[in-house]
Amino acid sequence: MAPGVGPGGLVMAILPLVGLMTILKDRSRRKRGQPAPVDRDFEARQAAALESERRMAAYLAQRSAASYHGAEDDEQEIRR
Repeated sequence: MAPGVGPGGLVMAILPLVGLMTILKDRSRRKRGQPAPVDRDFEARQAAALESERRMAAYLAQRSAASYHGAEDDEQEIRR
């Protein structure tokens, strides 16, 4: 079978068209002055990632401080 023929070739032909239609649709939405759609899933994932980074930074700061007490603190972090 020649390259680009078959179901995989069809997907590769349709995918750029879908992308082009998405770009044109967003451009027309911006020209009309409509606000961008809110992606709640993305915002939730981003908030979770920021919270995780904040916790890790706090844990590392506590660990490097002189008040670090070894295994007790590690067990607390594991339980969270």
